[in-house]
Amino acid sequence: MPLTLNKFFHVNINVTDLDRSVDFYKKLGFVETARFVMDGHLGESTAEAFGVPFNRHRAAFLKLQDSESNMVLDLCEYEQPPTSGQPYQSLINVGMVRLAFHVPNIEEVYQELLDMGVEMLGPLRFTTPPGGTRSGVLAFKDPDGVILEVLTGVEHMVN
Repeated sequence: MPLTLNKFFHVNINVTDLDRSVDFYKKLGFVETARFVMDGHLGESTAEAFGVPFNRHRAAFLKLQDSESNMVLDLCEYEQPPTSGQPYQSLINVGMVRLAFHVPNIEEVYQELLDMGVEMLGPLRFTTPPGGTRSGVLAFKDPDGVILEVLTGVEHMVN
């Protein structure tokens, strides 16, 4: 019998500058719902659960439209040692390589991102997947280089 996991809660993205990243994601439509420091007993207990040494960090929870049903974006900036390394630069790496969002108006979103000065990884492209309707896709990076994707027309694949 399978486990009974009832919903996605959050996706964690480690960042090098929490304030900069929060500002960026707010421009994408996220609402900050909490900001806190993971230290003391809470931080130490959480680190122990993950089997890693404790590292104090600042964090922020954000949601799209601040809806109860939306998943939380958990941004974390580690202190000592500070957040380091590089996000995946290729879509063929093992593990989470991108975070995708759905929109009904991808052409408008594409133009808004360009107007914000966001550098696209490639042009907005359209295709028609088997059994589907016209679908659009675009990709760009957040301030630390995490790949973000925007899709439209893929509803039939998840319903």
